[in-house]
Amino acid sequence: MATRPEGVDDGSGTAATSVIEPGAAAPEAAVQWAQVDPPKKRRLGLWLGLGIPTGLLAAGAVAASLVLIAPGITAAGASVGLQTPGVAAETIAARVADTEFTIGDATLTGADLGLSVDATTIANDAFDAFPAWNLTVWGQGEVPAPVTIDADKAAESLREALPALYTDSVNAQVVFDDKTDRFTTTPAEPGQGVDIDALVADITAGLASGTTSIEPQQTEVEAAATTDEAEAFATELNDQAKTAGFYLEDQRAHGVALTEIQTWMDIQADPTTGEFVVTPDMGAIEESIKDLPKKVNQDVVDAQIVTNSAGDHLRTIQEGQDGFGISSTDGVAGAIAESLKTGDLRFELQGEVVKHETQLLFRRVEVDKSAGMTYMYEGPAAGQEKLVASYPIALGTGGRYETQTGHFTVYGQLTHQHMGSCDAQGNFVPGGKFDYCTANVKWVSYFNGDQGFHGTYWHGNFGAGARMSHGCVNMTEAAAEHMYRFAQVGTEVWVHD
Repeated sequence: MATRPEGVDDGSGTAATSVIEPGAAAPEAAVQWAQVDPPKKRRLGLWLGLGIPTGLLAAGAVAASLVLIAPGITAAGASVGLQTPGVAAETIAARVADTEFTIGDATLTGADLGLSVDATTIANDAFDAFPAWNLTVWGQGEVPAPVTIDADKAAESLREALPALYTDSVNAQVVFDDKTDRFTTTPAEPGQGVDIDALVADITAGLASGTTSIEPQQTEVEAAATTDEAEAFATELNDQAKTAGFYLEDQRAHGVALTEIQTWMDIQADPTTGEFVVTPDMGAIEESIKDLPKKVNQDVVDAQIVTNSAGDHLRTIQEGQDGFGISSTDGVAGAIAESLKTGDLRFELQGEVVKHETQLLFRRVEVDKSAGMTYMYEGPAAGQEKLVASYPIALGTGGRYETQTGHFTVYGQLTHQHMGSCDAQGNFVPGGKFDYCTANVKWVSYFNGDQGFHGTYWHGNFGAGARMSHGCVNMTEAAAEHMYRFAQVGTEVWVHD
């Protein structure tokens, strides 16, 4: 049997329904499917209750209870009952992000504030504490859901929504003080803003209780660059005052004062991180180093140290100085700029360093009484010395004023002194140890008690047979000054007939 839809005329004149006898040919009109009765609706509830053994239904309920959270349980204000922990985590996260909070006069979502929770942990905690299989915990409570916040995002959104609650803080600064020639600071000034910690606590409590209206609390907002940080950076720069400058092979070839270095840079605090950033002034640097070779280059100078016959160092009469040499300033400005950015005021140069040597000078003095002469000897060591100067002298008059012979060492020196029984002004004091006073005697070098070399302005009798003193070795003032500078403390003196 073939049936066409009711009300449809195909122009063949045949009935809507035709019976085809067995073995007969099909009609010329196209055969169409007959309309069948609509399917009956499935009675799910009846199906669940009928035809399934009661034991099997109970087993399914038990299996479901093993993976679901008990009904009536909430977390972060979201209902998670009869949900698996995975679905519950999604529910909790969405609840925190989508909830609208009325904060003062503004309405902001959790997403606007950068709110988040550890939804997975909270959902697992809910399942562990309130599993569906435990009928005694159904509808029993709220799972704690501590909220975390993106403080920067929250502050940005709140500042835009509630500008009246915010005042800007002022960063501390590092500046140069021309009076002290040192870096100093201007202190930071705090601002005002919404207390984010209090806000988080109120939001956490509000999500649990269903309260989304929160009164913001103001708090002091510390500047990004604090006064302590500024003082630490200024101290770091000031501590380099004695070492700042240009270096060749770790030796300072030319020192540079902080007064000059501060003109090479600008110091500002990063408004976000609070770190102090040095911006080099390339023009100022290049201007300062254009004559750098002339400032840095220097000749080597050997050290000179006076010794005695035992080789003891008596005195350094000339400090050694290494030689330095650079031929170009190419790339120096850039290297200085990079060093300044790190706060390092030691600037390395490429060049040559010539090390100085140390020259030992053995010195001794000889007094020949019979010749009326004194001799100065100098050499690299005892036995290698040569005569460098000789002067005529006058000696003691004899008796208690005899110039004594022997081997001595210089033990004390004075640039000038009142000799004999004198007061502080150089006037004779009767009744003293000596029966004379000689004021303002220059260039005194003592070697044997109160006997020594000194200048003489009151006579000019020097040479063989000159007996003019109370035991000292009289010399012209010029010769005595030479002796003062030549015969340092510890220099050996030999007096003989």
